[in-house]
Amino acid sequence: QNIFVSYLYSHIYMNYIKYKPITVVPKYGGRRCPPPSIPPSLKEWGEWDCDPTKEGKPSQHHAYGKTFPWVFDMEEKAYVLEGEATLTADLDTYGLESVSVRIVPGDMVTFPKGWKGYWEVHSMLRKRYAFFDSQGFQVDEIEEETEDEKEDIIS
Repeated sequence: QNIFVSYLYSHIYMNYIKYKPITVVPKYGGRRCPPPSIPPSLKEWGEWDCDPTKEGKPSQHHAYGKTFPWVFDMEEKAYVLEGEATLTADLDTYGLESVSVRIVPGDMVTFPKGWKGYWEVHSMLRKRYAFFDSQGFQVDEIEEETEDEKEDIIS
């Protein structure tokens, strides 16, 4: 019986270790650079937006719809310029209860590699973002969006 309990605790502990939560630093720009101003170090980052009032096929820099699933295949850091969203981790894989994080303008958000869950976008969301490797170095993004993708929006 003690061996089973020990196994159970170690299994829960190991699964918890694998899960990395989203982290948020509120008011990242401080008083000198409140949103929608962009801190100078982030001006070269890509820009992404999501309009919850429209539907359409997502592209590299635009998403549409109020709720959608997402998996981060790389670590991403993002600075929220406008809007609000709630991100809820899908923790069934880890045997844990779901955890939600609300992001608002001025938040610096780190989405860890492998995070899987759902976005609920409450209002038009805009963010600056960049990808990072396992050592923390910024990784260049490959541009894939075409003009046809930008026009593939249903009002």
